[in-house]
Amino acid sequence: MSEEVQERKYYPHAVVWEITFACNMRCLHCGTAAGVKRSDELTHEEALALADELCGLGAQEITLSGGEPLLRKDWPELAQRIIDGGSKAYLITNGYAVDEKTIEEFSRIDFTNIGVSFDGTEPTHNHIRQRDKSFKRAKNAMQMMADNGNIRFCAITQASNMNLNELDEIKRILLDVGCRQWRVQMTTSTGRMKDQDDMVLTTDNFPHLVDKLLEYKEEGKIDIDVGENIGFYGCKGTQLWDGKPYFGCFAGMRVAGITSNGDVRGCLSMPEYFNEGNIRDSSFTAIWDDPNNFMYNRVFKSSDAGGWCRECKYLPLCRGGCATTSFSATNMRANNPYCMYQIEKANGIECKDNEMIQSLLEHVRKQLGGKVETVEK
Repeated sequence: MSEEVQERKYYPHAVVWEITFACNMRCLHCGTAAGVKRSDELTHEEALALADELCGLGAQEITLSGGEPLLRKDWPELAQRIIDGGSKAYLITNGYAVDEKTIEEFSRIDFTNIGVSFDGTEPTHNHIRQRDKSFKRAKNAMQMMADNGNIRFCAITQASNMNLNELDEIKRILLDVGCRQWRVQMTTSTGRMKDQDDMVLTTDNFPHLVDKLLEYKEEGKIDIDVGENIGFYGCKGTQLWDGKPYFGCFAGMRVAGITSNGDVRGCLSMPEYFNEGNIRDSSFTAIWDDPNNFMYNRVFKSSDAGGWCRECKYLPLCRGGCATTSFSATNMRANNPYCMYQIEKANGIECKDNEMIQSLLEHVRKQLGGKVETVEK
């Protein structure tokens, strides 16, 4: 990382880039309701220039996403440009378009990791994806990568009421195809899920998801990568994060999202409400450096929080957890009902913080004099 980047207070360490809005599925839980390619998507030249700019700004991890990124013909060139610029390239695919030629490209480009969306048993996965054979194609994509032996990949599951009771079976299938890493995220009421938010987990069954993830981590058969919108503090929340402090949402501070037509927001999963500008009107660097942008995280105060979050002792650390989850549930940046500390406390369960978290809380009290503002990681 260059000295110039190191001197920056904020830099986009991790960027998720929707390189196309086109998708060969119509997933029920899609947070952006992707489907048809936008008429104004970035050109090949614009995309290459953006890749160069992101690398120059110190982006360490750039994920090519969609839509379905494999439907954009120049995805291999974009990935290679990212790697040549000194950043790590990732890709998330639904697996439907993966064939032997794709596998050769994956291996040649040397992605740091490739995520394959995988959401249930065959009937459930096909229903969620709204396409027959989507289960077989996703499973086959993982099998081909495992057989290749030179491709790092993982499965990505969006947990909801549609598949919560199938987690054990999903795990078995993943192990059978040779998948050794499993990222699990909680589906939020965004995109298409706004029309069926009864499928979003409730605070009553959310703890079941946490319990299953803790069980799998303890079991050790597959590496569990816990999504940033699951857990937080409390007994099981802290346990889920291996006793490490959870610092909440870093959208607009260390994380950025870019849409296929150049809109910039702090995190790609955020709704359009959080757009800060477009790279055709102003460079990504100018948008990122604008002191009036990303204020919900860069200038965070206790007055930004509501509900239990506002008076919570952990607010200076977690700042209400995942902003997208909170906003989708309560229309507030920091009023997040999906917090194990809140849920446990409501049920009379409390546990003592470990020394690291106690020390951080004490440091924050002294540093901020009792006020709650943005705390740097």
